[in-house]
Amino acid sequence: MQVRDMGEFGLIARLMGEAKARDGVVVAIGDDAAVVEVTLGYRVVFTCDCMVEDVHFLRKAPGYDIGYKLMASNISDIAAMGGRPRYGVVTLITPADEEVAWLEDIYTGIKACAAQYGCQVVGGDTSRGPKVVLSVALLGEVLPGREMLRSGAQPGDLVCISGPLGASHAGLQVELGRIDASAACASEARLRHFRPVVPVDLALALGELGCRCANDISDGLASEAQEIAVASRVGVELDSALLPIAPEAQTIALALGEKPEDYALYGGEEYALLFCLPPSLAAEVCVRYPAVRFIGRVTEGDGVLLLHQGERERLRAAYTHFD
Repeated sequence: MQVRDMGEFGLIARLMGEAKARDGVVVAIGDDAAVVEVTLGYRVVFTCDCMVEDVHFLRKAPGYDIGYKLMASNISDIAAMGGRPRYGVVTLITPADEEVAWLEDIYTGIKACAAQYGCQVVGGDTSRGPKVVLSVALLGEVLPGREMLRSGAQPGDLVCISGPLGASHAGLQVELGRIDASAACASEARLRHFRPVVPVDLALALGELGCRCANDISDGLASEAQEIAVASRVGVELDSALLPIAPEAQTIALALGEKPEDYALYGGEEYALLFCLPPSLAAEVCVRYPAVRFIGRVTEGDGVLLLHQGERERLRAAYTHFD
């Protein structure tokens, strides 16, 4: 069945399901707008992110994976601010001849990821266009004073990462057909590309402990570190020997004759957490979150430098949308 066979309101009913008001939702889907409760004493964190066919995903990709990844990218933005995700709305632009079953799979992935992290989809919009475009706008909450900002780094802070890097970029190589899907690590790499694990609990704990600087890795470690350096007016030094590179990235990069380090530095869509931590908090964070790795330090300088075998290299920017 195609979208034109159902019409706009039939499609909405099919994708969104039955309207239910629960868990802070006062008015759910089916009115001009949703009405939700905001926790007393909290500040609202608001973000949006989109995915465009042939830019962010290929048409052959399973709908569930596309939807899950879209919601995860928004949840990652909320977590990087020290917030907890609560409510989301989804916008869909689609050709009239698109298959409804595939769109249903996308929305199933969106709602599954939302449920995984304790938030709800409460509405959205649909329209017709030449390609599929999906966007999520997401509300979260954070206690005053616990926000983590790109501008919060201080010289002497430790630069940290929530876990191994490069697996998502390795999974992209599988999706692009550069590596056989049956090759070693291919399945796990592809899973990490489409279904990232967002460290929401870690982010909330960091905000509570007093960490004030974080950024999620959506466009690559080098770019996110540069954003912190610029916003905080500091330098960032990363040590190549300390970069935690995922086994999938190691295997696939070497199979393609490429550098695993580049997958860690320039591969985007990780949705890991990059943060700058006062040394006084390091021991407690390590005990509570053993996957965290210290990969460098904040300095009085500017820009991002990579220390490699005694040499310092200024890192280039990673992905930007309009290059």
